Amino acid sequence: MEPLQPGDPGQVGPYQLTGRLGEGGMGQVFAGVSPAGRKVAVKTIRPEHAGDARFRARFAREVEAARRVGGFHTAQVVDADPEADPPWLVTAFVEGPSLLELVTEGGPLGPDAVRAVGAGLSEGLGAIHGCGLVHRDLKPSNVIMAEDGPRIIDFGIARHADATSLTSTGVVVGTFAFMSPEQVRADRAGPASDVFSLGCVLTYAATGHGPFDAGTIPAIVHRIINDPPRLDGMTGDLRQLIDACLAKNPADRPTVSDVLARLTAASPPVPIQRRALLAASVVGGAAVVAGIPAITLWPSSKRRSPARGVPAANASKKTGDPVTLPGPDSPDALAFSRDGRTLAAASSDGSIWLWDVATGRNTHVTRISVPRFVQPVLFSPDLKTLARAEEKKVLLWDVATGRTTGTLEGYEDDVSALAFSPDGKTLFTNGGAKDIRFTDLATGHDRELPSKIQNVHAAAFGPDGKIAAYGNNNDSVLLHVASGRTLAILKWVRANSMAFSLDGKTVAIGDITGNIEVCDVAGRRITAQLGHEVQFSGPGMVYSVAFSPDGKTLASANQAPGTSTVRLWDLATQRTVRNFANANHPVVFSPDGKTLATSVYGAQGGVQLWKAT
Repeated sequence: MEPLQPGDPGQVGPYQLTGRLGEGGMGQVFAGVSPAGRKVAVKTIRPEHAGDARFRARFAREVEAARRVGGFHTAQVVDADPEADPPWLVTAFVEGPSLLELVTEGGPLGPDAVRAVGAGLSEGLGAIHGCGLVHRDLKPSNVIMAEDGPRIIDFGIARHADATSLTSTGVVVGTFAFMSPEQVRADRAGPASDVFSLGCVLTYAATGHGPFDAGTIPAIVHRIINDPPRLDGMTGDLRQLIDACLAKNPADRPTVSDVLARLTAASPPVPIQRRALLAASVVGGAAVVAGIPAITLWPSSKRRSPARGVPAANASKKTGDPVTLPGPDSPDALAFSRDGRTLAAASSDGSIWLWDVATGRNTHVTRISVPRFVQPVLFSPDLKTLARAEEKKVLLWDVATGRTTGTLEGYEDDVSALAFSPDGKTLFTNGGAKDIRFTDLATGHDRELPSKIQNVHAAAFGPDGKIAAYGNNNDSVLLHVASGRTLAILKWVRANSMAFSLDGKTVAIGDITGNIEVCDVAGRRITAQLGHEVQFSGPGMVYSVAFSPDGKTLASANQAPGTSTVRLWDLATQRTVRNFANANHPVVFSPDGKTLATSVYGAQGGVQLWKAT
């Protein structure tokens, strides 16, 4: 639990607030006490949503759903006022970490522990479906591991089983990595959709990753609809059951009653304890146990307190081991300050972190709103501004205060590429499928140009700001910024990430197949192809590339199913000189070139600092 922040209410209705439990895309959750001193959880709709009739209706559904399921499966709804400003809901307080936190801190669970979690969740989903409801957002952060068993939480997008879709044009609800094929296609999602999500959650519990994980939303959606699930390391009847839950056709999936029966067939159900789960995750357990779950309203993601006092000396003394800085889960942006003293990270959980590089100390954490979907995010060169794409707009945030300083609107589609000019005065965005946009951030003036390619995926400015590059999954383009003149179209140079060398002579373009094309800017031609000899266990992608300051080395973050590796390439020999296992994108060199920062691959989160020389 975190302390209340300036601007937080001290009281909601008759309930005194004592701290922050977490937040999601719809609301904030506070710890509180009733007038009689009982612990409660107080959920409020965000102020920016309180005036939206659709959000109020969604909140009222959450209250109705929690009350209808009742019994073992919800914490008691103590009080609610959907008509208040902002609307709020109070439930009895339920202690325990989320399944996400349990796996993050302790690693994947053993098979018996997974069976126990699965049995508890199946029983909980059965209660939900028995009331004619579908949860529609089952995921690890929505499972609380209470002392008496796993509890399903957050009815924010629950819906009657026979209701029409909650989608609007081109928009779906839920968390992509745990959604069913019918959800991502915006089709009707019935109880079988929750079974698919249950299979995803149990895969995460058993392996530490989802069965369709990928680095971008389009890649996740493609895998959910087209690819078999990735069930690495799972065997026997548990693998067979989870594989059945993940059938593409809803009619081919078992019911939650079938799942519960198969999980508890080996032994009768007994109450499940969180301590027993932790032990089972370590030693594998000896008996199959089933919990009595409950459904409570809880934060969709609980925040970890800022980690402080993590000196660089805490790194392992083994050669090549990194310094690990505890921080946000899967940061989407990393950047060093120009003097190299500060490292910044931003995550889709709505957090911005700053560290003192010399000591490894976390010096600042800012909380901003959580985006509806994971979108591109980028720091300005001076680390004062964070740009984040939203739905058909871009928001600019003050890194120090977390306040919005500007909104760029008028886009035909969601923005999928961001790039700051080196002086931080101009922002490149793709304004739609067929145009690109340069925005003067001081005046707000937009200059739109027709794009030579559709649906831009990556972009970068050269070091003097005169040249820019952008590309998609087919071609890449070099552009003279001032005149808007196209300098070259690099056919079949597929861009998933881009970076210029500091002398501006070279641009590296990472593609969706795991390869990197190195282009001579003046000659407008490809001079090297890196990675073509590297064999992946599946279709890899290069999610981030970065040149060392001297231009002799290139870092790339390549991700394939079940693995992520950061490589250092010697550009003279065009060969890898170092591999950093379990390191992930983004990658960024310190200004002196001695340190490479990456995110940590897997569930634990945080940032790693590697010696690059």
